[in-house]
Amino acid sequence: MSRNYGYVGRRSGGAAWQWIIIGSVLGFGCSVMLVLGGLAFGFLAVDTNALANLPSPTPQVLIVTATPAPATPTDPAPLATATATTGISLEVMPPTATPTINATFLTLAATLPPTPGLGVNTFGATGTGSTGAAPLVAPGAFDALRSLASETVLIEGGTFTMGTNVAEVAQAVRECLAGYGGEPGACAPEYGEDSAPEHQVTVSAFNLDRTEVSYAQFLAFMNTLGPGSHRNGCGGQPCMQTRNDSETSNINFDSQTYSVLTAVNDFPVTNVTWYGAKSYCEAVGRRLPTEAEWERAARGRDGKIFPWGNAWDPLRASTRRPASGDPATVPVFALSEGASDFAVLHLAGNVAEWMGDWYDGRFYGRPEATIPDPRGPLSGTTKVVRGGSWDSVPFFTRTVHRQDRDPLQPTAWIGFRCAQDIGANANTATNSPLGASQTFTQGDLLIPQTPVAAGSEELIDSAPTFPPAPATTAPILNPTTAPTMVSGG
Repeated sequence: MSRNYGYVGRRSGGAAWQWIIIGSVLGFGCSVMLVLGGLAFGFLAVDTNALANLPSPTPQVLIVTATPAPATPTDPAPLATATATTGISLEVMPPTATPTINATFLTLAATLPPTPGLGVNTFGATGTGSTGAAPLVAPGAFDALRSLASETVLIEGGTFTMGTNVAEVAQAVRECLAGYGGEPGACAPEYGEDSAPEHQVTVSAFNLDRTEVSYAQFLAFMNTLGPGSHRNGCGGQPCMQTRNDSETSNINFDSQTYSVLTAVNDFPVTNVTWYGAKSYCEAVGRRLPTEAEWERAARGRDGKIFPWGNAWDPLRASTRRPASGDPATVPVFALSEGASDFAVLHLAGNVAEWMGDWYDGRFYGRPEATIPDPRGPLSGTTKVVRGGSWDSVPFFTRTVHRQDRDPLQPTAWIGFRCAQDIGANANTATNSPLGASQTFTQGDLLIPQTPVAAGSEELIDSAPTFPPAPATTAPILNPTTAPTMVSGG
């Protein structure tokens, strides 16, 4: 018998809303359970600031590192450390401080190379640049150095005949070819062309170093500048060559100190660039002489061809034609018999000397050459060199002769001396007896002398020592190792 169950087992269209309500309740319940579960297990967080309508705090940057094993603390130490039970530490590092620069390194700060002829970043009498540039060293750093500077003598101002003429050059060539009592030299009339024509020049009185600058004096300057300053410490330019730079240099550099053999201390410094010479002179409150000033000092009151007279004398100068022995430099106080009228030594031979002037082979024929106190061309590529050297024949040591050299090409036959304007604070003696004002003491030295082991001539440091009064005949010492550079002839 069959039964009729009617509509049980299927719904009519009017019951659909009932299922919607049931589904909504179940869905809401599941959502609530998921949220509560997330909060309970830490998957979700409630931003209370957002609920209170407050701005969210600025996020902090933290350095998250694994907690290391205990170790010796190093700077900088964390300002705060919070270690969680998870083994993760959150460290807030202190701000990085501006590094403090050691004053020693400030003295070696590189500067822009100076514009030729403008003298940028030069040393002034008070340690400031002569053009207003910042000093390269602290004020007062050169005070002790100035006490070691060469004695100066007064060079009288006045009008004199500068340059040479055809007859004088011809006679000098004949003497050169005759050998000055030795082998003939390589001389020609055209070598004297740039020293002509003769012209009248007026110079003001000035002071000039009696002697050429010695190794002791110049290395005191370099050691004041500091280690490595020979590379760019002179107005942003190289100051000199060490033995690492040239086999003809006598200067040792051990990364801390500049030094020479004790035996060479009182000899004229060589292998110095024009910029090195200029910077030294300005550091001691002086300057390089002009070409006109130098010739006035060398020719004296009556226009001599050599500082002592018009005839060559091998006993009065150190040249390639020595009276005896091999050509070599001699101490700066040697050969006093070769002094000029103004008691200036070695204006002929020993080492040639950097001038302040740019070189122009035709300058003597220009109107600018005859103005009072001429200072040479406004620009150029080489600098004037005067006086000849131990490596040149007497032709090139005449007071009228001119040479030139690239200012950045130092050599074993060029040194320098300084000049000074009248009125500047200086150690001045007017034509006083040689050595009369030698008042320097060991206490004036920039660097104390370090005792040297027996049997060693190596100077541990470059402490300057003032040379003793010269003997009548000074020994001739060759300070270089077989130098081969020739200054002409």
